[in-house]
Amino acid sequence: MKPYIYLTLCLIFFSCGQTRNSEDKAALDTDSMTVKTDSVPANSNSGTVNSNPLSVEEIKQRYAIINDKLQHGLLDSISFKYDCNQERNGTITYFSDKGQLAMIKHSYNEYSHFSAVDLYFLSNSTLFFAHFKGVSWSFESGQAAEGATKDDITEQRLYIVKEKPLLCLEKKYIKRSNSSNNPRPEEVQSKEVKCKSIEPVLKDFRKLIDFKGSTQHDCLEK
Repeated sequence: MKPYIYLTLCLIFFSCGQTRNSEDKAALDTDSMTVKTDSVPANSNSGTVNSNPLSVEEIKQRYAIINDKLQHGLLDSISFKYDCNQERNGTITYFSDKGQLAMIKHSYNEYSHFSAVDLYFLSNSTLFFAHFKGVSWSFESGQAAEGATKDDITEQRLYIVKEKPLLCLEKKYIKRSNSSNNPRPEEVQSKEVKCKSIEPVLKDFRKLIDFKGSTQHDCLEK
């Protein structure tokens, strides 16, 4: 499994049909594992690893350490798949470093027009960084665009200290199936936005933690 994870690190779309569903999941998984925290310092090993990051700079450094271990296959992992009556289904993967949970990846689909990949990064069991990428697709309007689809993509990055949002970034872009000039996600600039309440994020995070220790993995309730 580790070679596969390494490949997916090299750089986060549905229809009523199964083909579109599979292609969309693959597209999300391909680039969701490399999450740029915007100018991660080269010296990623600085700071005290045993303490929780308390600034944006320390969060970037701690993220870089985890990401480097992930790229080199140094993290253990375990995955669970769930299906909530075919309305919502997904896969949750837990990555651990020497027995300590370091990252959670949650890939999921809701109905037939939305898919997402949520990533949570931990230090000493505490959430310090989260990245969310959601894709909503629809058919293009107009006779000339018959059969063409449009993906509305939103990415969010949350820098978190002591369960409080320190910095919130967001970027939105559109990909069209009939366009040969779609934006490259890594070239779209993130914008700082006003941080909303982080309680919904913490609630989802805690559910994922509880799901790991549960004996029932049939459905992840909202």
